[in-house]
Amino acid sequence: MPLGASLPACRTIARRGRAPGAAARNHGAAGRISCLTGRPGGRRPAGRKTRKGTERPLKDTSVDLATLDLDRHAFFFDFDGTLAEFTNRPQDASISDRLRDDLLRLSERTGGAVAIISGRGRSEINERLGEVIPVAGLHGVEFPDPAESDDPDRARRVAAVRPLLEPLRTLTEAHPGSVLEDKGEGLALHWRAVPMAEAAMTEAATRALADLGDGWIIQPGKFVAEIRPRGADKGTALRRFLAVPPFAGRRPVAFGDDLNDLPMLRAAREAGGIAVAMGERDMPADVHLPGPAALALWLERRLAA
Repeated sequence: MPLGASLPACRTIARRGRAPGAAARNHGAAGRISCLTGRPGGRRPAGRKTRKGTERPLKDTSVDLATLDLDRHAFFFDFDGTLAEFTNRPQDASISDRLRDDLLRLSERTGGAVAIISGRGRSEINERLGEVIPVAGLHGVEFPDPAESDDPDRARRVAAVRPLLEPLRTLTEAHPGSVLEDKGEGLALHWRAVPMAEAAMTEAATRALADLGDGWIIQPGKFVAEIRPRGADKGTALRRFLAVPPFAGRRPVAFGDDLNDLPMLRAAREAGGIAVAMGERDMPADVHLPGPAALALWLERRLAA
């Protein structure tokens, strides 16, 4: 049975989403960090048709994931919220052995044209998947290129973040359930388990950004504010993969669920590929899947076809 028959949401193409208020509640961002764009004022991502009808919608053609040609496509996956269900603590996120095996099978069937592009560090993803599938970590700051292993700026970025950790750790201790994630070349404040801590977390992230100065940005997300180096993003990482074998010459299919995945989804479409958004209808995409379980089911069925 085609996947779309049992999961109708898999074929929904850039439909009009819920009211911005509903999306804001689900994204959990507030204050100076817009839940939808990371910009003041809560503007929707470019390409969405607004209620006033001033923008044209995204590509209005149906895409059936069940029939994708594995010989012609390259596959790019976010990790948290896409392959793995969200957890209150980032360290608790994982995927099943079955999904891990299916990702490896997909890599074999595509000649290795499968990659993970995550906000996590590469080492965290490799611990969960092994080192068979290439990983771009920290939104593309970490890329699987041996020439970059001795990046002189890395030590400087790591050192710049160190003084921020202790005061932010004190903040999270004052809000039990919130989490400070040390990413080496960046950090993230999570408040999924304590939504009422949102204002304190976003204000602290804004202050920390001011302390760091130029060269850093706040990356908003679902119940998270992340401080990371300016410049690289997931779209940059996808384009770098597409420039080298075995990805070169293939149409990209990118799967993501959060604001930091938007550059990757846009880059996939700009390269003639397909953007697949998980969960939120406000994410501009060619296809929407309900969540990680639906992605795992699609992959299982596609490999069995």
